[in-house]
Amino acid sequence: MSILQKTLRPDEKIKAGKLGSTLSKAGLGIAVLFLGLSIILTVMGTATGGHESKWARFFHAYVIGWAYIFSISVAMLWIVMLHHLVRGRWLTAVRRICEAMAGAFPIIFIAGLGFVIPLVAGYQDLYYWAHPDAHNHDLNHHLLHKLSWLSPNFFAIRYVIYGVGFSALAAYFAKKSRDQDESGDPKISETLRIASAPAMILFSLLVSMAAFDILMSFAPKWYSTIYGVNFWGSACVGGFAALALITLGVQRTGRLTHAINAEHYHDIGKWMFAFTFFWAYTAFSQFMLQWYGNMPEETHWYKYRMFGEWQWVSIAMLVGFWAFPFVFLLSRWTKRIVPALVFFSVWQLVFHWLDLYWNVMPSYQWQVAFHDGARIVAGPLTGNTAFHQVGFSPVDVTVWIGLVGVFLLGLGKNLTGNLIPTKDPTLPASLAHEVQ
Repeated sequence: MSILQKTLRPDEKIKAGKLGSTLSKAGLGIAVLFLGLSIILTVMGTATGGHESKWARFFHAYVIGWAYIFSISVAMLWIVMLHHLVRGRWLTAVRRICEAMAGAFPIIFIAGLGFVIPLVAGYQDLYYWAHPDAHNHDLNHHLLHKLSWLSPNFFAIRYVIYGVGFSALAAYFAKKSRDQDESGDPKISETLRIASAPAMILFSLLVSMAAFDILMSFAPKWYSTIYGVNFWGSACVGGFAALALITLGVQRTGRLTHAINAEHYHDIGKWMFAFTFFWAYTAFSQFMLQWYGNMPEETHWYKYRMFGEWQWVSIAMLVGFWAFPFVFLLSRWTKRIVPALVFFSVWQLVFHWLDLYWNVMPSYQWQVAFHDGARIVAGPLTGNTAFHQVGFSPVDVTVWIGLVGVFLLGLGKNLTGNLIPTKDPTLPASLAHEVQ
């Protein structure tokens, strides 16, 4: 079967021009404004949730916001590598935008030092395993064997490894792609295809380990081997939603107006739909196996999300992040009509944040116990579920928006030169792409 092919129109605007610098300045402004506001709100607040420090809420919200922007770059790096691995065609027209989104990793990991440095410096109210009372044998004998891994200094070392690993992978694929723009060498495509296989294995390990360390360890007595996969599924929902909005934004500036069409948006929507279901599948698999097993060290993580105030957030996740978008994204036209795709992209980006919030914030409240007359911090997910409150704070949102600004800053830094791989052998097929 022959493959339809097209060439770039002579009048197509493919250069980024000042787009990247404008976006970087906007992102920097958003980051400074909203992170500054978050700091002011924190200074004016009081300590809550059983923490000694009033900065605990800020840092919990910071990790959620950081994981949010990190996840979007994770999804885009994955689709770039998958595209090369399977010799894909449809993505070529938007791949440079994906590469720019993945290229935000260095700035994202620099921003992440905002919670890593305090942890290494001795801050004890973010991760319970960094608190001295976590070492109490009578209270936490199930946790002690994990504390050699969950130590601030070793955590920081692994964080640096993650940053270098993700940044190097993103930089390699982006650089080779841009080199092909200069040389026109078709062998570069084959080089990237071969490199993508071991890169995908490394990527899988990095994503899983980062999810375990940065998010799952908020509940250090709990564990799930599928947690990293579930995080990746949620990341891809948010990543493809962000890709749809950013691609549309690029086109609204008059660039790539003919190269990217409804067919490409349709495929972006299909990926968002697919991972909406995949996230639900992995979330249910994790829940079903642990609830059926009925082991207290596993089910307590769900107990605090199924009863009390958090049950309403859990219901909102089930309906809002899965059922509602799943039903409507089934339609071909929902994915092809731009306003509808924009609506569901924004919707899923909000619920992707809520998913991360739901994963982290139930562990925010630490209970206090008394043992032999001494006051001991018992840690997260303990005590009566009736007193385990959601306790929403404006800082949760302001920090999130501020870190989205950091992502836009990193994205803008990479939106330079050609916005499309002009000499990629698969570009003509991508320009003529039609969804069957």
